[in-house]
Amino acid sequence: MNATTKLIKIGNSTGVAIPREVLEAAHMARGEEVTLAVVEGKIEIAKPVDGYNEAVEIGRRFSKRYAKTMAALAK
Repeated sequence: MNATTKLIKIGNSTGVAIPREVLEAAHMARGEEVTLAVVEGKIEIAKPVDGYNEAVEIGRRFSKRYAKTMAALAK
């Protein structure tokens, strides 16, 4: 699902209004805690994950970034 919205000023910060349909599709609700991450120049908004899932994601990014180096070291 895609939606277009605007960045808005909230005090000294910037916020984004997320349409209800997008929240429902993501199984999120107003007031829930979320995590923000910048991945390849995109902002990802997600529900907080446990330490294991976060470690797995870090490992995936490491493997992707250093694939050539790891292949060379494996020789």
